[in-house]
Amino acid sequence: MPKIDAPTVREHHAMVKAKLIAATEEILHESGPEGLSAGAVAKRAGIARNSIYRYVDSVDDLKFLALEQYVPRWIQLIFAQVDRDAEPAQQLADFAVASLRQTRESSHGWLMSIMRTGARRPEGSPVRKQTEGDIQDVHARIVTFMRDCWAAIGVDNARVWAGYTNALVFESFKMSERGIELDDLEKHLRAAVLALTQAARFSQDGVDDVVVGEMAADDGVRLSCETPSS
Repeated sequence: MPKIDAPTVREHHAMVKAKLIAATEEILHESGPEGLSAGAVAKRAGIARNSIYRYVDSVDDLKFLALEQYVPRWIQLIFAQVDRDAEPAQQLADFAVASLRQTRESSHGWLMSIMRTGARRPEGSPVRKQTEGDIQDVHARIVTFMRDCWAAIGVDNARVWAGYTNALVFESFKMSERGIELDDLEKHLRAAVLALTQAARFSQDGVDDVVVGEMAADDGVRLSCETPSS
């Protein structure tokens, strides 16, 4: 029987698997999916290369296990930065900025890369199915939060405005990946979300001539939107 470093075989198995997942996440953070291999994970975790397959079926499964561990932690950190006692517009702005900040601070690019390219496991992989289900649950939580905020603002079609908000956040992700300063991106993203909520209110009220002044005063940004006179 192989030497174990825990009171029971089950505990030893869980401990080694946790080491493998932690090693995988570290490698993904540092090098992205391209840097992940059985040899790299085994070396980082301090076990023999072939021993990996006692704990998982493949390295691709390790990617999804790392995602499964990372995503709930990521979204919890984001929502912790949202002031739930604030006005709905401010909550949307808080959420957008927190998403951008947490994405940048946690080197979120590796997650985006995996989600774009997918893993090369069959569609029926139990690990993949479980992880995709968990990610869908997190996505549903985000969508529900944004739609609830927009509904509280009083717009008719919260789904549409939530989609616009989501587009602003994802465009900010792309700009962050291009190396634009985080402080500038946060300031402009907050201003854009607040401007969007104000535009939605005016659209809802059917106002044609609009001047929006100092909507994002806390950020030192002045916004104006004037309809040309006929």
